Amino acid sequence: MIRRLLLGVVVLGMSMAATQPAVVQVMVNVKSVFELAVDRNIIDFKSMLPGDVKKDMPDNEGLKITVKSNNGRPWFLKISDLGELTNGSDVIPNSQFNWYGYPSKTARGHWVGNGENTFSLTPVLAYSSDVMEYNNYPTGTDMFFKFGLKVPAKQNSGVYRSVVAFTLTE
Repeated sequence: MIRRLLLGVVVLGMSMAATQPAVVQVMVNVKSVFELAVDRNIIDFKSMLPGDVKKDMPDNEGLKITVKSNNGRPWFLKISDLGELTNGSDVIPNSQFNWYGYPSKTARGHWVGNGENTFSLTPVLAYSSDVMEYNNYPTGTDMFFKFGLKVPAKQNSGVYRSVVAFTLTE
C-alpha cells in the first residue's frame, strides 16, 4: 500500500511539471522636465527725472517666475543683467538698479535675495529649492521678483535699456 501511494505521488508530480515562463521586458522613458517660465517680457519704469527713485516695479505681485522639474535633484535660480542700463554711450550703473524676490505659497526653498540687491553681470544665486521642490511637476514653484531704480542726479536724457536674465541650474 505504501509503495502504491509513493508511486502515485511520483507519477502525479511528473505530470504536473511546469514549463519555464516566457518573459517580456517592459520599458518606459520618462522624459526630463526642467523648465523656466517668465510671465512677461518687459519691465517698464516709464518716465523718470534725474534723481527719481522707483521701487516695487512692476506693480501688483511683480514679475512671476515658474520653475518645473521632475529630475528629483536640487535646483537653483540665479539672476543677472546682461549689461548695465545704456543709451548709446550713456550708462546708469548697476549700483543704481536693484532687485528683490519673495516666495509664493508653493515656494518652500531658501531666498538669498531678500533685500535690495544690486544687479551683477555675473549670475548670482536668488533662490535654492527645498527637497519638496526637487520634483514639483506639473504644478511647479512660483517666485516673484520686484525691481528698483535710482536715476542719478546728473543723468542725460534718453531711453535706457538692459536685459535681465534668469538662469536655472541643477
